[in-house]
Amino acid sequence: MRNGPLVHRHARVSRFSLSTPTPLERLAGMQGAGAPRPVRRLRSEPPEPERWDPPARLNLGSRLPINLRNFLNQQLAPIARVEEDAIVALRPRSGQVLMRELARAIRRFSAERAREAWSEAAIGLERLEHEFFGVEFDEHGPVVLCLRCAAFGTGAMEQHCGPDCLAVDLGSAVKADRIERGASAPGTNAMHRAVENFRNAREASGHEHYDLDCYVASGQVIFTWRPLPIGH
Repeated sequence: MRNGPLVHRHARVSRFSLSTPTPLERLAGMQGAGAPRPVRRLRSEPPEPERWDPPARLNLGSRLPINLRNFLNQQLAPIARVEEDAIVALRPRSGQVLMRELARAIRRFSAERAREAWSEAAIGLERLEHEFFGVEFDEHGPVVLCLRCAAFGTGAMEQHCGPDCLAVDLGSAVKADRIERGASAPGTNAMHRAVENFRNAREASGHEHYDLDCYVASGQVIFTWRPLPIGH
């Protein structure tokens, strides 16, 4: 980490509040999307039954962060299944119920996040591509995110800036993504994969993964995690 550039961020309360829609905001915007506006009727007319029903599958257009996906799966079971980029109703003609429960779950998730302290580090996708994963990517050594320092950098992971640091390997996921998808730039899929690799490896070894997660907004990839305890 000492050998490469660093991008420092500090712990703060994470509220998913950036200028462009985050996955959470896109979900909130789906509530009632496509529903017809109410029509004013004379009092003597009987109300017509609601004809519109949301589709059985809501395609979100982007990948949900792991923590949000896990939360929604818990809250919406057994009426829906939350996939990486979609929400699927498990009961026929349950769209209205699903949208109501989804709105409640979003409010609960947002309220819980607002009460908790989260560490955060963000970096522009363009900078990530040119500064860390450019043509000399293989010569840099591992590209890592340190959860203790909330910083990105290059260099051997064991040569980090402190004994209590915890590094997340980003480079291996980018390499795998390039091989499988032929992608030249470090896309969001690679960052999600790096997070999943870290979480899976930590769970397999019986260690805490601090709910490390990431999402993309405003041309940046934002990593969030629970603050590491002192003396980690």
